[in-house]
Amino acid sequence: MKLLTMLVTMTLLAVTLAAPARAQLTIDPLMAQFLAQEPVASPALVKARQHFFGAENVNPKTGRVNPDKVILSWFSVSSLAAALRGHVVLLDTYIDSREDYPNRVPTTLNELVALQPEFIFIGHGHFDHADTAGYIAAVTGTTVVGTPEHCAQAQRDATNALGPGATVNCVAVVSANSAPGSEVKELALLDNVCITAFKHLHSAAVAPDPSHPVNPPLLLPDPGTYLLHPPGPGPSDGVGSAGNEGWSMFYQFRIADFALSWHDTVGPLKENAPQVFDVLRALAPTDVQAGAILGFNVFTNGLRDPAMYIAAVEPKIFAPLHHDFRFVTPEASGDDWKATMDRELVTMSLDRRPELRWLYDPFDYLRPGLMTFDVKAPYWKTGDVAGRAPETCKR
Repeated sequence: MKLLTMLVTMTLLAVTLAAPARAQLTIDPLMAQFLAQEPVASPALVKARQHFFGAENVNPKTGRVNPDKVILSWFSVSSLAAALRGHVVLLDTYIDSREDYPNRVPTTLNELVALQPEFIFIGHGHFDHADTAGYIAAVTGTTVVGTPEHCAQAQRDATNALGPGATVNCVAVVSANSAPGSEVKELALLDNVCITAFKHLHSAAVAPDPSHPVNPPLLLPDPGTYLLHPPGPGPSDGVGSAGNEGWSMFYQFRIADFALSWHDTVGPLKENAPQVFDVLRALAPTDVQAGAILGFNVFTNGLRDPAMYIAAVEPKIFAPLHHDFRFVTPEASGDDWKATMDRELVTMSLDRRPELRWLYDPFDYLRPGLMTFDVKAPYWKTGDVAGRAPETCKR
């Protein structure tokens, strides 16, 4: 009996001590919103978001995306669907060899529309980046972000596709005639996400750099993808865009202790805009850099330009983009670029070489598990970094 009384007393004491701790537990409001079962979203939205971001990260009733994850889903060239603190956005809108049904790239224009993105961030206006952006913005009501030229182009494309009544909401974040790196803007577009944006340079061929070793990629024919995914009839919607550059934008997105930098082209800053290096170095520390490696300078100076961007940004992880563009290398595969990128990073003598998170086409299209990051993981914490600009927004 004594033993039983003692056990009961100890149990009651444990419950009493634990109760205050349980009472103090709170759920992040954004996580509570993610877990809520209302309002019910359309099946098309839920299906599209689960396809792009993984069923485990999307509420099957509301279509909301886990706010504790940054999720990047590559759908060719430099185009990414991104979930940032629960916000769904598009970074470029081009689908390589786009067709009316999922094929080599397993998505369609209709599925991009079904995602219902909050914003479309344009890196630059060429067709292999801003194609369909105006159409998506007009039919969904989302807002395009870029330069004044990008805004004008998106409106023209929407009008051409949908008629004179089509309207595109657009935020021009820099001046039309400003020089690269001269305007560094902080954007308050997404709750709980801080965004830095500025102009950099589009790729361009320059004279061989005598201080840099020649390191061009060896692009080998690989007809296997054509056997796996034979070309179809192509899109029949007539909403494409020829597109002009309209300047090139660099964006950094910061969430708590995590920072993502994205750029869809890479220019010869050394020769044509060295001041941009100062802007890149002054950014808050970047954890993941998703950036283009293909450019017009590749056959003159190899992958020097993307390596110089990496050296200035100093990411923990680098994910290459634009290495699968079959308009330039129709029978090559993106894996032909990896050895060249590895060699290029060695030549840079970096203080901290990033993890190279390589993406292989066409197998890694819409594979969100490859680039899903927990923003609350201790790995992203950096503390104060000498030489970096003070932050008004926690990173």
